[in-house]
Amino acid sequence: MEQQNIIITLTSDFGPGPYVGLMKGVILGLCPKAYLVDLEHSLAPQDVLAGALVLEQAIGVFPPGTVHLAVVDPGVGTGRRPLVVDGAGGLWVGPDNGIFTPVFLADPQARAYEISDESLFREPLSATFHGRDIFAPAAAALAAGRDPASLGPLAGDPVRLDWPRPRRDGETLAGQVLMADRFGNLMTNLSRPEVEAFLDGRPALISMAGGAVKGISNTYGQSEPGKLLALFNSQGRLEMAVNQGSFLGRLGLKLGNERGLEVKVEAA
Repeated sequence: MEQQNIIITLTSDFGPGPYVGLMKGVILGLCPKAYLVDLEHSLAPQDVLAGALVLEQAIGVFPPGTVHLAVVDPGVGTGRRPLVVDGAGGLWVGPDNGIFTPVFLADPQARAYEISDESLFREPLSATFHGRDIFAPAAAALAAGRDPASLGPLAGDPVRLDWPRPRRDGETLAGQVLMADRFGNLMTNLSRPEVEAFLDGRPALISMAGGAVKGISNTYGQSEPGKLLALFNSQGRLEMAVNQGSFLGRLGLKLGNERGLEVKVEAA
């Protein structure tokens, strides 16, 4: 039977320039049937947590067997391992620096393999562009049907990020801001099930530096333009936003400085 097209997603901190295109060129040269989908390339340089949050959004969205190539790699050229992770319904290719933490959280049975088959690597192998010379060829091989276990040995104890978890403090559920999107909305680590279980049907009072809001809206338009609101976003996380405005801008913060801001949920 003829092989079906396999999706390869790409996530990086490369921004504009030729680097993403060069990885695509390598992939298509090795696996012309690959269907390439860009997830995100405007991540802040070396921001591994931001890359992990992008990959978290991809879990359960793409067809089973999709290959996810992620290159946010401040340790490129050092002793950090190149990995392929088989889990959460996909194959995940990139550096062993914690970027695949959401995959391991979503699928405790996920297995990581060190990419050690040097016959895959492009020559000459650059010490500073493993995205092109190691990860892109590995992603293409997987898309072409290669077994991930054939790329190298099991990688014991892959790196995991210190994933921020909410905490219960008396009558308060405390979380933190994970990231802002391009609209200036602030996404927290408070999930809908956690918040609803804590409130147990009671009305909510949600506060953080810069404002407080009563109640949780269903959508942005339920609030007047310019007004602060809270809602559960498309990922099911509690989000603080300004209708037709930027909460990040209102706080006077630059992108990246919002991370870690405390958010509190109480019963109103």
